[in-house]
Amino acid sequence: VVAGPLFVLFLLTANRSVPYHIDAFSNVLPAWSLATTGSVYLPEHEVLLEPGHYRNVGWIVPAGDTAVSKYPPGTALVAAPFYAVWPQDAEVLTVRGLNRPGVPAVDIPVPPFWPASIAASLSVALAIGFLALSFRGLATGSIALVAAYIAGLGTAAWSVAANELWQHGPGMMWIALAGALAAGHLVASGLAYGMAVVTRPMNALIAAPVGLYVAWQRRSLRPALEVGAGALLGLGALIAYNAAVFGEPSILGGYEQGFVDNARNLDLVGYVRNVGLALFSPTRGLLIWSPFLIVLLPGLRAAWRVAPGWVRGGAIGGVLYLLVQYKANRFSGGDGFVTYRYPLEAITAAAPLLLLSYTQWVADRPHMVRVFRILVYVSIAAHTALAIAR
Repeated sequence: VVAGPLFVLFLLTANRSVPYHIDAFSNVLPAWSLATTGSVYLPEHEVLLEPGHYRNVGWIVPAGDTAVSKYPPGTALVAAPFYAVWPQDAEVLTVRGLNRPGVPAVDIPVPPFWPASIAASLSVALAIGFLALSFRGLATGSIALVAAYIAGLGTAAWSVAANELWQHGPGMMWIALAGALAAGHLVASGLAYGMAVVTRPMNALIAAPVGLYVAWQRRSLRPALEVGAGALLGLGALIAYNAAVFGEPSILGGYEQGFVDNARNLDLVGYVRNVGLALFSPTRGLLIWSPFLIVLLPGLRAAWRVAPGWVRGGAIGGVLYLLVQYKANRFSGGDGFVTYRYPLEAITAAAPLLLLSYTQWVADRPHMVRVFRILVYVSIAAHTALAIAR
């Protein structure tokens, strides 16, 4: 009821041609290569390592004597099956980078984008479907259904994550699945978190508080071990992948050391400014582009009082994820798109608590319900316009 219609809508509006965002394109290439050659290496794209094209068309980095995407393999693993059954070969196109448009264009093989669009659209649609399952255990069926559609249409899940093959779609899918399983199947939930870590290492910050909080609430170490085992399995797989591809066991892999340096930086004024812009920037502000969230904030205390442990743990993880994200990286998430993207995994993790904020605080206040509905309409209209315009 939720994932099916959203998948069709997302696929109809997804970008399937160049220009394609540098981050998303860096996931397309290893997915295509993995499906067609069985390898994530990109020998046909080594030209992108040259100074003029480096960090411009794709985030392609050296690996041994060839090239590879700097990103973890999780997103490529989601998209590779669709490339495996897609009959078209890559086509040599003249591509101009978005980061430095003044640099001359380069001729490279460009895979078809239909498989990437299917993978992106399906992963986000499934993420919202899994959220609906989580919601159904916390509210009535009608409220759960409407809340899921608000999450899918009133946030950048549609306008960004489903538009191209970002890491966010698969990351949201695994986090939402983990949440849907957390109420009764902690081992399976941990495995889903493990896949989220393979997709984006930062997602480990969401997994850890879930297991730890439930363990504290139950006064038992077992929940932490059950969730942690799956998450650590994913972390171990990521480290093994980085060792095999980059020659060194690490969590960073192809990422720059600068992210770690930023996280250690003691510039608190710059940090507060970064967080403030992440919330209120006209182009990237979470509360600007999804303003219905503002109405839910005062109800979080009431929601917390009735929330199960896994809901509380997920919300803590979402906040922790964002705090570290905005310490390590700039709020904008780069150029070449409109609205936010970094908060998507955090919103997914915190969504059950936000739902409870509505049922426990907003729903009993008719004037707040009216304001909430208006802001939902505004949010959906904004992301609809962005998705269609692309």
